[in-house]
Amino acid sequence: MHGFKFRYENLLEVKQKYEDVKKGKLNQAQSKLESEKIYLTNLEMDQTNCHLHVASKMEMGVNVGHLKSYHTYLAGLKKTIDNQMVKIEKCNNEIITCRNELIQASKEKKTFEKLKEKAKETFYEEQKKEEANFIDQLVTFKNFSSN
Repeated sequence: MHGFKFRYENLLEVKQKYEDVKKGKLNQAQSKLESEKIYLTNLEMDQTNCHLHVASKMEMGVNVGHLKSYHTYLAGLKKTIDNQMVKIEKCNNEIITCRNELIQASKEKKTFEKLKEKAKETFYEEQKKEEANFIDQLVTFKNFSSN
């Protein structure tokens, strides 16, 4: 008797590796999203600090040239914040895509795992039948020999 060998074992291994690649892509996308969120938070803190600085300068009295510089800087900062929000939205979409791909890869792998389990069960059932048949033949042979 020989041991169980799943004929699609190589394909199952490929599906496992494919799922691992998809997990890695999802992790990368999530890491990128986190770094983009941190950058956005820093931009927003910079914007808040600049507004506070302008308010304190206005109380103390500031010339129009400085106010214009602050306004230009804040307008550029707002544009950068808007662009960063677009980047975050793209990252969220990328995560959704990666998650869907991972779900599909997991389903494909599980399909092959179920096939392997069914094949293994069938193999062991056939082995039991062969064993029972062999024992029957042995018993029949012993009974025939003793007569």
